[in-house]
Amino acid sequence: MKEQAYRVFVDIWRLASKHQFRKMTDAEWEEFIRQGEKGLGRHKGTPVEHLYRELFMAVQAFYKKL
Repeated sequence: MKEQAYRVFVDIWRLASKHQFRKMTDAEWEEFIRQGEKGLGRHKGTPVEHLYRELFMAVQAFYKKL
């Protein structure tokens, strides 16, 4: 379980840092969401699925405020 949680944090960090913590264009936002949903697919049905969803929503909220 610890390894799965670690993987979730790494996946979310890579997704967020890939977009350089800056305001995105509409096309970049759509790509960000698509990549996030793809990441969710890797964790779907696992004990850390909810953790991934919560962190992804938090990162989305951060980017929306930019």
